Order: sequence, then C-alpha cells, then structure tokens
Amino acid sequence: MTTEFKKTVLENGIRVISEEIPTVRSVSIGAWVNVGSRDETPNVNGISHFIEHMVFKGTPRRSAQEIAASLESVGGHLNAFTSREQTCFYAKVLDEHPLNAIDVLSDVMLNSLFLDDDIKKEKGVVIEEIHDVQDAPSELIHDLFAEAYWDSNSLGFPILGTTETVSNFSRDDMVSFMDNNYTANRMIITACGNLKHSDLLKMVEDHFKIKNSNHSKMTNRKKSPKKGRTNCFAKDIAQAHVSMGLPTYTFDDERRNALLILNNVLGGGMSSRLFQTVREQAGLVYTISSFMDFFMDEGIMGVYFATSAGQVQRTLELIYQVLDGIKHKKLTDKELYYSKSQLKGNLVLGLENTSNRMNRMARHEILLGDYINIDETIAAIDRVTKEEILDVAEEVLNPDLLNIAALGRVEQEELIPYE
Repeated sequence: MTTEFKKTVLENGIRVISEEIPTVRSVSIGAWVNVGSRDETPNVNGISHFIEHMVFKGTPRRSAQEIAASLESVGGHLNAFTSREQTCFYAKVLDEHPLNAIDVLSDVMLNSLFLDDDIKKEKGVVIEEIHDVQDAPSELIHDLFAEAYWDSNSLGFPILGTTETVSNFSRDDMVSFMDNNYTANRMIITACGNLKHSDLLKMVEDHFKIKNSNHSKMTNRKKSPKKGRTNCFAKDIAQAHVSMGLPTYTFDDERRNALLILNNVLGGGMSSRLFQTVREQAGLVYTISSFMDFFMDEGIMGVYFATSAGQVQRTLELIYQVLDGIKHKKLTDKELYYSKSQLKGNLVLGLENTSNRMNRMARHEILLGDYINIDETIAAIDRVTKEEILDVAEEVLNPDLLNIAALGRVEQEELIPYE
C-alpha cells in the first residue's frame, strides 16, 4: 500500500496530519482534543464525556437530527469517544465528501448551543449509561481498579463520572471547561485515505478558526507515586472479577516493543501462557487476558480474569507461577517467534482500515510527537531479543508494586500477595 505521511502546524497551533492513500475510496478524519477525564476536578468528573454527548444536540446551523443525518445521507458516519486523556470526534466518508466531514466536525465542536432542555435530557441518558456499567461487573471492575490503582490521582476518575456529578452539571460548567481546554494548541486533525494534504490544510484553515491559545495548560496531570495494595468491592454475583496491574514505561521508551512482546507472551491470545495455564490446564476461568495502556507520563500492564467465588486464591497462585516462569525461565525461540508474529500480524491487519491508521497517527503524535511507519515498527519488533524481554520482565513484574482489585463475593485474605 503506497502512502504519504505529512504534518503541518498551523499558525494558531492546530496540528494537521495526514496519510494519503490514493488506492482507497474513503477518508477517515479525526478531530482530537488533548483533554479527558484526567483533566477534570472531582466536582466536574465526567464533564469531558458529557460534552462529547452534548455537541451533537444542535448548533445554530443544524438540529440534532440534521447532525445525525449530515454524513449518513452521503454514505458516511459520524461519532466520538472520550478517554482518560483525549476526546475524539471522527468521521468516515467517501473520498468525494471530506469537506462535508470537516464542516460538520468543526460545527459541532465550535458552535454547540448547549440548550438547557437538551442538557436535562442528556443527563438522564448518561446516568443510564453509568447504570449499565454498574450492572456489568466485567466493565465495572476496570473502573474500580483504576480508582484504586491511581488512588486520589485524577487518572483514576471514571470517564463517565458519577450520577451525582452528572446530575449537577450546568451549562456554565460546560462552556467554561471548553473555553479552557478546547484550544488550538491542544487540537490535532488527522486524516487517512484518498485526500491530499494541501486540500486538508485548506479545509481545516477555513473551518477551525480558533485563536492561538498557548496559555492552555494541563494543570491536573500529575504523576502519582505507586505502591502495592489490594481492594475488595462487595457485590452479590456468581463470579469474582479481578483486575491487577503494575506500572510500566511511557510510549517513547525504547523498551516499549520488548514490553509489548512480553504482554503478548503473558496473555495476548489463546496460545499465551496465562490462557493455557489458567484456563486450558486448570479450567478455573472462561476469561483471562493481559492488557496494556500508555499515558502521557506513564504506562500500565495488567491481567483481568473472572472466576467462580472461592477460586480467586487458586487462580492468583497460578498467575504468579506464570509471572515467575517468565522472569526465571528463558523464552523458547518458538515462543518468541509466535509472539512477534502475532504482534506484527495484529498490527498490519488492523492497519488495513483507514480509521485505525488515522487513530494510530494521532496516538503517535500525542505520545511521541512523531510518527513511526509500519515498516519501521515491524523492524523494531524484529530486533527485540529474548534477553531484552527478560530484562523488562525482571524490572516490571515487581511484587512490591502489584495492585489488585476484586469485585464480587471475595474476602481480603483471598487476594494473596505476589512474593
């Protein structure tokens, strides 16, 4: 696939990044704001996500129904998501309609009305979304783990907020939050597909007319010290849901690829050590996997599983055996080859989709300030040695820093330490 990657920083500070792929007939466009639940205070927790909902409720030019139909009527789609550190509004259209997408994205982000009646109705919608999570233990455990792992740090705030905070949001809260955070220096426009960079630049310059706002700072982003702890959250359910995690590196760390391979070996699929040991051999779980995430100033790697009440301690014992096996026994050549191949395969197959490529460009810009193309990434993965992976395992799999959160009918003493 022949592509061309380009980046321009506009006079007002907006970064415009594109990857032209002339052989496709679509364009995926993302308008990113470097703000999320991490940038909130306790009294407005959830406001980033609430604003993401509210911008689709109407502008002076378009009603909510007209916004919804704006791209669907030309065969495209429009959506958004909020994470701990970013909010993204995105569209995918045929290569005939990128201007439509930019026009709608800029309209909802810069001109939303935030009418009182719409705010009142959307509070009910988001509170129902919160209730959905509370009724789904496999989702709720991740919020509970984040709150426990990051303790009082805003990284642990639930992205949706709470029923109390959402109920108390006012129009002034939203306008003030957007004024402080939806600033040009925190915006990135990424596009991937059959679109020339020069055309994208013209569209963004014409539609995102925002003054330079270099004064905008992410004052709430403070790294928290890590220490090991265990937390039980009582809930009368048949299974116990457990999430456990350890601090790792930032995305720009040169050990990133060794860490990604380690994560794959541990719990990246059905051939992983955790799946084979805990599910296939012991039959203790239906679901078990490892996970990783990177933030601006730190990273995390962990394990999630669900098992019947009374089986948590035995499951943890087996997980600890797997972790020790990684630290003290060398990987086989076959295992290393499989893990690298899986990692590269997932990456390449995912990038067959222009939306995934657009997302990857934005993530690289946010976390690296640069873009690493797929060939460079594959070469870097291939260069990782078994010794580098074992060195990373020895450092990261630190018993003193392990955090565990359990949801269900679980007693504290069942959460045995990793020693």
